[in-house]
Amino acid sequence: MEQIDNHNLYQKGLVELEKKGLVEISSLAWWSVSSYKHNNGLKELREDNPDTYWQSDGNLPHSLKLHFSKKVSVERISLFTNYQLDESYSPQVISVYSGNGEHDLIKVTTCELVEPIGWSHIIFNGVREDGILNTFFIKLSFESNHQSGKDTHIRSLKVCSPRNIVNKSDSTDLINCEVKPTSIRLISESGIR
Repeated sequence: MEQIDNHNLYQKGLVELEKKGLVEISSLAWWSVSSYKHNNGLKELREDNPDTYWQSDGNLPHSLKLHFSKKVSVERISLFTNYQLDESYSPQVISVYSGNGEHDLIKVTTCELVEPIGWSHIIFNGVREDGILNTFFIKLSFESNHQSGKDTHIRSLKVCSPRNIVNKSDSTDLINCEVKPTSIRLISESGIR
C-alpha cells in the first residue's frame, strides 16, 4: 500500500472547506473528552497538525463534547483520520448528539466510516430543509472502531458554519447589510488556515 502524504491531504481538505464558503467555528466552543492518553489530549487534537492526535483511553464508547456559549449554525463536522496509520484506532461508527446542554441531547445522526483516510464530513442534510444544525452543544460518540479496536485516534476535528448565514425571519431587515473586514489583518484572518 502506498504511503499517503498526511500534510498535503490535510491542507487540501482545509482549502476545499474554504472554497465551499465555510468558516471553522470550533474555537468558539469549550471542549471536553471522555478520556485521553498522556500527550494525546485536546491540545494535540486542536493543533493544526495531522501528525498529532487525540487518543482515548478506556472502554467504548468514547466521546468528544463541544459547548458553545451562544447558539451556532453548523453545516458540517469534519474529522481527519488516517486508517493507514491508525488501523484499529480508526473510528468506524460515530453518533452525533445535539441540544442546549448535556441534559437534553437528542441523536441527530449516526454515520459509518469505512477505512477513512483524510477528511470525513458529517453533513446535516436530514436535520432541516437548509441542512443547518442550530445548537449550543454537540456530543460526538465514537461507538466502535475498525478491527474491534478499543481506543480511538482523531487527528483533527473542525466544526464548520456557512460564512454568510442570515436568519430567515430577519432577512428583510438585513438585505445588503453584510459586514466585511476592512483591514488587511482582518481579511487575512477571515478564512480557514
